[in-house]
Amino acid sequence: MEKAHLYEALYLVNHGIDEAVRGVQRLKKSPKLFMEAYHKSMAGLERRRAIINLQFMLEMKKLEEDDESRFEEEFNVWLSDEPLTNEEICGLMRGVERERKQEGKPPLVQFLPRRKRTKKTEGVAA
Repeated sequence: MEKAHLYEALYLVNHGIDEAVRGVQRLKKSPKLFMEAYHKSMAGLERRRAIINLQFMLEMKKLEEDDESRFEEEFNVWLSDEPLTNEEICGLMRGVERERKQEGKPPLVQFLPRRKRTKKTEGVAA
């Protein structure tokens, strides 16, 4: 799963708030009548930043925990000395295809419907 764009978006939000804070700090140099608005503005900006960052981190924590457990299973399968069974291979490929679908990418593998396969023995030359 691609997460860099999410972290980049959070960076841009924080960068924008930094710019707003600098703008408000410049206004601080104005007459004392502006001091109450200055303090409210600064507190409001920083409060919003904290809310956004906290919500983002809580949601990303869940995504990261889900990924960690999923990849832990894959990691353990690949470390095994036993060869992968057909079911394990299909399971791994289905996971890859599920992620590709969520990302809007075309499939690499097409899974045929499960059905009883009969072996063709007629016409097979020995």
